[in-house]
This record gives sequence, C-alpha cells and structure tokens, in this order.
Amino acid sequence: MGQAMRNDIDQIVAEVEESGVCIVPNFISADLLGRIRDDLDHLNDLERQHGVAFLESDGANQRVFNLVNKGEVFEEIVQHPDVMVVMDKLLGGDFILSGFSSNTTGPGGEEMTLHSDSGYVPPPHPEYLLSANAVWMIDDFTEENGGTRYVPGSHKLRTVPDSRRNYETVPIIGKAGSVAFLHGYTWHKTGSNNSRDGQRRALFAYYVRPFLRVQENHIVSVREEVWHRASPTLRHLLGGDLWLNSIGFFDGPPKAYREAAFPRRSGLGTPPKPQSQNK
Repeated sequence: MGQAMRNDIDQIVAEVEESGVCIVPNFISADLLGRIRDDLDHLNDLERQHGVAFLESDGANQRVFNLVNKGEVFEEIVQHPDVMVVMDKLLGGDFILSGFSSNTTGPGGEEMTLHSDSGYVPPPHPEYLLSANAVWMIDDFTEENGGTRYVPGSHKLRTVPDSRRNYETVPIIGKAGSVAFLHGYTWHKTGSNNSRDGQRRALFAYYVRPFLRVQENHIVSVREEVWHRASPTLRHLLGGDLWLNSIGFFDGPPKAYREAAFPRRSGLGTPPKPQSQNK
C-alpha cells in the first residue's frame, strides 16, 4: 500500500468518526462489480426457487445471509485488503466478521425500522467503537430507490433511537461501485423504494471487536470446503483463532497456553518474582 492510499485510509477513518459515514467512490472495479452482480442475482433467484428466500414487503425486498458460505467472490471481498485496513483502524487493531448479507430492494419496498447496529449493547455505548459496516453499493444509491438513510450525528449519542419518536434522516447517495463505511453507532435504515423499476442491491459486511458475540455462527454454518481454502485472514474473520489465548478454544486452551499461564502447575518451576521498583 502506497503512502497516498494510507492518507486516504486516514481520511476515511476520520470522516467515519466525525460524520458517522464515509462514501468512497470507485472502490469496486468494473470486473469485480460484474461478478458480484451475477452471483448475487443467481443467489436471489435460487433461494426463491427453493422456497427459502428471506423476503420483506410482500416480496419486493430480499435478503441473503451468510454470503461467505455462498460464493468465492464473497469470500474474496469480505477480506478486501483496503477494507481490512479501515476496519483495523476503526476497531482497535483486531476484529472479526459478525455477518455478511445482501439487501435487494425492489419497487414498492418499504423502509426499515430505524436502528443502530450496536443496539444489542446496553447504552451508553463505550466511547471506543465496537462495530462498523462496509456497505458495498452494487447499484446506484438514490433517494428514490431505497438507498440507506441515516441520522447525521447520531453515532455521537452512543445510544439507540427512541421508537416513539420520529427522526429526520438523510439518504446515503452514491454510484454503483462505491463502498460506504458506516459507524457502528449510527442510526440508519433501508429507505423505501419509490421507483417504478429501479432495483437497489447492496452487500453489508458487518465487523465487530473479537470479544462480541456474532450474528452468524460461522463455526457451524460455513461449509468445510470454505474453511479448507480460507486464507489466514478469512479464518480469523470467521472466528477460527483464539483471542487473547482465552476466547474461542475447544475443550480448554492448548497445552502451550496452559503452561505459559500456570508454570508452577505445569512443572516449569516457580514464576520469577517481580522486580522491585525501589532504586
């Protein structure tokens, strides 16, 4: 990564922290955008045909969950290097994938309830960020076709919206091929699709700090062949690594970690005494 890209990353992170969202145009190459569209359209059709589609608004809107398990192009983009750098800076240097899904809105699709992606965390949320979304804009996001709407400045409140109140929202506007980075405390929702024939497709890659419980249980739901070909980065994102040697083990921590934590019990001798601070 060149210095110019590093400067861009710093600007992206700063805008997310200040505004709650940052839209990066021309992020997705034309070739990659075409592959995503083809695979997503196929998945939408396939899940409808098999009667397992997750439909909303009488079928106008459709979601597909666990994308990392449903196509190699999705395995590729969920670990996109530039996205990883942005998330690394936003989420304190380490993070995992909580969920990766698509949201396709069609004409007549209704708006979603206003929410925060950290709504499961009791307010006030920590001052440090717990989660963030990378929104892959597969079609143009417009005010008419159901582009995501958000409440500017809401991420600084570190709480959830009051369901009894109405809040003024603004649309996220951007061209197909853009990626929007969304602060995990920003209040947002799917907009209503008031177009005559405009479809709005998007992918939502939701990342969280490693100590949080995830939306999708990837250990169980991801196919064995995906695990076998996964890069170290993807395995980590899916929760395949220990965190701080104490979260994510199977039938207790590995022997080496136990010995390091309890040298006296493991027969390695008495731990060294702490050095005196007196001089």
